[in-house]
Amino acid sequence: MSSIIKPEGARYEIAIDGTPRTYRDFDTLARQTAALLKAAQPHSEITVRDLWTGKVTVIEGPLSI
Repeated sequence: MSSIIKPEGARYEIAIDGTPRTYRDFDTLARQTAALLKAAQPHSEITVRDLWTGKVTVIEGPLSI
């Protein structure tokens, strides 16, 4: 029997210039949202962080999804 419990709630955090702005449940939705934000704010750093693993992905442009 395993005692590992996955946290409840959103798994992905989307940040603009290091400030968390929104959260999403699914990787695909998080990346699409981040790409839209990057298209709207091309000079800002947009990141997607997996809250379960800690992995951070920097969105370079709308096509980096």
